Amino acid sequence: MIAFTSATSGEGVTYVSNKIASQLSTSSSGSAIYLSSADLRGGAWSGGPMREGAVPKIAWEDWRGRVANLRARYRYSIIDCPSLSTGSDALSLAPHMDGIVIVVAANETHKAQVANAERQIQMVNGKVLGYLLNKRKYMVPDWLFKQL
Repeated sequence: MIAFTSATSGEGVTYVSNKIASQLSTSSSGSAIYLSSADLRGGAWSGGPMREGAVPKIAWEDWRGRVANLRARYRYSIIDCPSLSTGSDALSLAPHMDGIVIVVAANETHKAQVANAERQIQMVNGKVLGYLLNKRKYMVPDWLFKQL
């Protein structure tokens, strides 16, 4: 079980986590699931009720139970969490996950923001698996572009 988050919003966490879950599902005969933390929090993944616009707060025990159910059902669970600057879902889930991947937008996210995100996750006994660089632009030098 891996959760994806970022230090600030707009870094592409949803895009990245959805693509990874899609690839895992294809390569593992459908034994992978993609969920947003809001779906997990609201119980939508199991068909549970969720009011329109509701953002319920759930206890640690509830997170643990829902994560245990996912572990029993799926080989891979990818959880898309909002950025640490806009929500606390990643911090609530961190102790129950195998790890957290921090998505970093190239040329947008500052080193201090990434370090702060890692520190927050570690403070709640979460494990940072690594960083995923997103939105990197591959610039082709003019001299090489003319050769193409």
